[in-house]
Amino acid sequence: MRLTWKDALATVAAGVNVAVYVAFTQGADLPIVDSVRGTTGTILLLGVVGGCMLGAAPETFQRGGLYRGVAGTLGVVALLSGVIALITAGEFALAVLFYTTIALWLMATVRHAFTPARTPALK
Repeated sequence: MRLTWKDALATVAAGVNVAVYVAFTQGADLPIVDSVRGTTGTILLLGVVGGCMLGAAPETFQRGGLYRGVAGTLGVVALLSGVIALITAGEFALAVLFYTTIALWLMATVRHAFTPARTPALK
């Protein structure tokens, strides 16, 4: 595989995620990002854009494997911690959401950068 424009957009979303989380942890007085729930909602939205909308087609994951298992587990952890952070306004759940989201982005980017491209099947 190789890096594409989707990877570039996902990297921008990950960068905004980092900026939002850092702004929250530093106590920035910014609209929406000044609360756990606002920051959680922003990171969840960026995760949907950066991961789900720009992610690979479902047929990419037809085969099993370690990557699929780890990415799926991290995705579930991110979603659950995001829901918990929204409900409880818990900073620990927000931190789990942030770090799992960044781990998912990093895994996907490294995979795209270093996995050899598949050759199309001959008919």
